[in-house]
Amino acid sequence: KVKEFKPGVRTIGVRNENYWGEGGYLDEIEHYGIGDSVARLNAFLAGDIDGMVNVPAKAISQVESAAGKDLWSLESGRYINLVPRHDLPESNNPHLWAAMQHLQDRQRLVKGVLKGQGGLGNDQPIGPAYFDHSPDIPQRELDLDKAKFHFQKSGIGSSPIEVIAAEVGPGAVDQCLFMQREGKKIGMNFDVKQVTTDGYWGAVWLKAPICVATWNMRPTANIMLTLAFQGDAAWNETRWKSEKFDKTLVEVRGVTDAAKRKQMYHDLQMDVYENCGMSIPSHLNYVDGISSNVKGLTHVPLNNFGGAESPVTMWRDDA
Repeated sequence: KVKEFKPGVRTIGVRNENYWGEGGYLDEIEHYGIGDSVARLNAFLAGDIDGMVNVPAKAISQVESAAGKDLWSLESGRYINLVPRHDLPESNNPHLWAAMQHLQDRQRLVKGVLKGQGGLGNDQPIGPAYFDHSPDIPQRELDLDKAKFHFQKSGIGSSPIEVIAAEVGPGAVDQCLFMQREGKKIGMNFDVKQVTTDGYWGAVWLKAPICVATWNMRPTANIMLTLAFQGDAAWNETRWKSEKFDKTLVEVRGVTDAAKRKQMYHDLQMDVYENCGMSIPSHLNYVDGISSNVKGLTHVPLNNFGGAESPVTMWRDDA
């Protein structure tokens, strides 16, 4: 139960004496809000905290070689994305969306930035970690010829295209900088404006014509698609709407025939891939650091620290 709650600063939870389930081994758990990844890493390596979320890719080897520290990495359906709004004139341009998708250097992002702690994204949210993932959708790659074709069709010319980026997830800013670099090769002018994560979700997300975002994995593909892609969803970032998509999304919930269900989920993912215009260059592992004497984390890829189940399952082995 909550002993102290200071948003963005500190939360202290203590064991509830009336808890009836298994687990709940710790008397008290304290969470600190350390937004700066370097400060968070230093606190972890110094032993000031027992665990940290989102170990920076460049610090992975440092954590792995540190005495008494372990790296906790889980493959997941989490992703970073680049969101063009369909309801704003600056970004409502299908050829612009296609050009942006073909300018994504996905291989470099996964290998160079994420250090292999993730997988290639394919411009639809249901990655291989989901049961209903469709493997039959062609993988988009960096393709300057296709990007140039769509850029010329877009009619944008040399006008700067503003993209607002913040490090809301690993690689979120890099995806924009890579796109900007490749865009210059075909005469496409991206103006990448980097901002702080403080206040980003209230001031930029769902407001800017083009901006970055990140999503955690959900328990099912249907939940993910419903939250972020259904036409009337509050968090439908692009404001893309498709009656066919919405109808199929509802119908598939009641389908028990495995083959039919598989085809319907393929169609849903293909619809997003072909028509939504969102760029999803990579899926992300959850990469956390944990002290070696902390045990009991579960392999649940829905959030950091084993799907955020750690308060129930973990314990300390100080022997």
